[in-house]
Amino acid sequence: MPRVRLKVGPMPDMAAIANEFPNTVIRFLSNYPSDDGVTSVLEIQTENPDRFVEETADWFSGASTVLHQDDETVVVMLEGQPPNGYFVSEDIEYHPTAPVVARDGYLFIEFVMPESKLATLWESLDQRNVDYQILSITDGYDVLDSLTGRQREILAVAVERGYYDSPRGCSLTDIAEGFDVNKSAVSGVLHRAEGEIIKNAIGDPRDSTENR
Repeated sequence: MPRVRLKVGPMPDMAAIANEFPNTVIRFLSNYPSDDGVTSVLEIQTENPDRFVEETADWFSGASTVLHQDDETVVVMLEGQPPNGYFVSEDIEYHPTAPVVARDGYLFIEFVMPESKLATLWESLDQRNVDYQILSITDGYDVLDSLTGRQREILAVAVERGYYDSPRGCSLTDIAEGFDVNKSAVSGVLHRAEGEIIKNAIGDPRDSTENR
């Protein structure tokens, strides 16, 4: 799958922090829906954590709670309404890889998705009036990284023993005996692994039909 790196912004909150606290790096560790919109957990590396906590309490658009603080880092939980660009991931049905990084007033975001979804990404960014730059589009993602260790192990044996050859060099029963499991267990593992590989190659056609 392509790996897409974007530079988004400038973001008002992040730009204010960058102006007042140069060399500060903010990492969005997690985001999840809440009663007040979205709850985010941020890890902030800054030269003066005490001053940062003291002066930025009212800067963020929403309630903030300090979860951790030491000589170099502050971990903050924010609750509130996210910027419009947050919903791009819902539009394209792919979430950015974690963490999203904020530096110098900009967000640096990375998506890994099928090539078939790229047009949807550009369309969503434009419709939501998100200012962005494309930093890179690379093929640095291996679909095998998305498989579990068990899936890779059984898939490798299936290929090695000729299960995918024509005619087949072995049966599901043969593979199952080597792992001391039943035939249905091997079938399920291979089916899920095959599905992941196929969707990576061509995308999931249901994504486009569901959004019509």
